[in-house]
Amino acid sequence: MKVKKNNNEQQSGVPDYYGLYVRWWSVAEKTGNYVFIREAKRFARLAEEFGQATITEDDTLDNF
Repeated sequence: MKVKKNNNEQQSGVPDYYGLYVRWWSVAEKTGNYVFIREAKRFARLAEEFGQATITEDDTLDNF
């Protein structure tokens, strides 16, 4: 999964899900803990749903 930030304005009342994804993914890379990876992916999907990011599926094992 590759996540790319969209250049949209931040909607009022909507959390910064892309920012949360970035923070969780940073911890996941440091620890390798699957719980953190799962949470990062969940926030990435929320960011996509709210137009904050675009996800392209990547079937290689380069990033976990």
